Amino acid sequence: MKILVIDDEKPTLSMFRLFLAAYGYEVHTASDGEEGLALFNTLRPDIVFTDIRMPGMDGLEVLGRIRRADPDCQVIIITGHGDMNRALDAMDMDASDFINKPVERQALNSALLRAEKRSLGDGNKAFGLALETDSRFASGGNLCRVTGRLTGEGQAALGRVFEGMARGEVLVMDFDPEFSIDRSGMALLTAVLQRAVEKGIHLEMKGLGFNYIRFFEMAGIHKFAKIHPADVQEPGL
Repeated sequence: MKILVIDDEKPTLSMFRLFLAAYGYEVHTASDGEEGLALFNTLRPDIVFTDIRMPGMDGLEVLGRIRRADPDCQVIIITGHGDMNRALDAMDMDASDFINKPVERQALNSALLRAEKRSLGDGNKAFGLALETDSRFASGGNLCRVTGRLTGEGQAALGRVFEGMARGEVLVMDFDPEFSIDRSGMALLTAVLQRAVEKGIHLEMKGLGFNYIRFFEMAGIHKFAKIHPADVQEPGL
């Protein structure tokens, strides 16, 4: 599998080259957006890592151009630690994932695993919820499988999940590996979960990758739901 890394910091490129080559990937690097896009058009890599802040063409413009050229390419954005607004900008443009600098190995592994699963998916991004009774997780309760891409248009579907639930009931939201969300979806999810907690419903989440958990924590979702970490397999190790 080919991976292209675009970053204007040489130490960051060296780190990615070292780890990704050790994992068995074919690794190519570029030191700015223009060089990166030229290499992308030549190599057609499966996964692209791009820094969001670079002189000249920034990572969001790189993401946009790659999305127009190849919607199936998995683009992972590298952001500054805690940069929520830039992460939301990237999510609005359907970035595969994002990782913070300095890059942690667990974050890198999680992003690679998510990108590989998305690249093998069927490309269906329609938001979906499936409610069923779960006795295997938590202490019983309701299990809701969450798939597709959540935007502000998911309000009706998300609201129906909580209809009829009573105070003290448990809802476990099980996120599909390809689940994604944009800015409007995040605002909707936050509002719906807050109302559920105020109603006395206990919320838990599972299936989210390491970086999505960080993303949800930055957005304050962990205040409403207990988030269970997913098991991260280490690609190539």
